Amino acid sequence: MLGKTIKRMTVFLGNLFHWKDVDTSVQRHRSVTRINESVELPGYGLVQIGCRVECESEGCPRPQLLTLKALNDVDRGVVVEVVTDNLSVVETMPSMMDIYEGVHLATVQGKDNWCIYVRREI
Repeated sequence: MLGKTIKRMTVFLGNLFHWKDVDTSVQRHRSVTRINESVELPGYGLVQIGCRVECESEGCPRPQLLTLKALNDVDRGVVVEVVTDNLSVVETMPSMMDIYEGVHLATVQGKDNWCIYVRREI
């Protein structure tokens, strides 16, 4: 009885993760995009955004790696917007910028997500 339950659960989880992998692989191709928009940030005023990293429903360390990739791909002084719904990303991003020669400008909480604004310094 227990063996059959475990087998059914394994098949169910396998199907679940297979479906999720297909869905997220489609999203990964559009997770980092170049944009040209402005946003009002507390303490900075109107700021021009040059790149957006969309990593909602993504767990660590993917959002951090995508952010580092975006910072390496943009010129010095360009602001990158990271959109996430993961609280651990919100908590680790400011300290991560100290290590990777960037500056955390602001984190703005929306209704369903957070937008984290970072800038490449060097």
